[in-house]
Amino acid sequence: MISFSFEPRAEDVFWSCGVRPEHPDRPEHPELTGADFSMDFFKADLRLVVHGVDLGLRTPGLPVVDFALMLEYARRELETRSDIAVETSVTQHVFSFSREAEAVTLTTNYAPAVARLTWPELRQLTERAKAGAYRLITTAHPQLRDNVWLRETVGTPSAV
Repeated sequence: MISFSFEPRAEDVFWSCGVRPEHPDRPEHPELTGADFSMDFFKADLRLVVHGVDLGLRTPGLPVVDFALMLEYARRELETRSDIAVETSVTQHVFSFSREAEAVTLTTNYAPAVARLTWPELRQLTERAKAGAYRLITTAHPQLRDNVWLRETVGTPSAV
């Protein structure tokens, strides 16, 4: 069983529905961009337990979109490669994946544990991460459903 969730960081004011979802330093172009979502706003802790192996991560700076897209990139690369190491953009936590015929091995640079999951489980985890990020952001700020980048990049299921 895989247990996964994002836990929004209380100190990230962008989770508050009382804060306008606009870039505060760009009044001439206030709409949030892909870089804003991936690097600056909507930060959370990661709860991830893969078949009893805890790979959770508590950090003050992991944007949910960054993790979701990093996971999607790793999954796509594993379709044609047997190994890949990917890094979160802001916190520089490394997730290493090794694909075998039926299983994927996952390790990180912050936990000594080794997790194994199936290829379908990795695909499902990727979709859960994207859907979870999109749902959390658009629940806090329903108007962000109109953000084309967010909707098309994070809110749309991956091509299989």
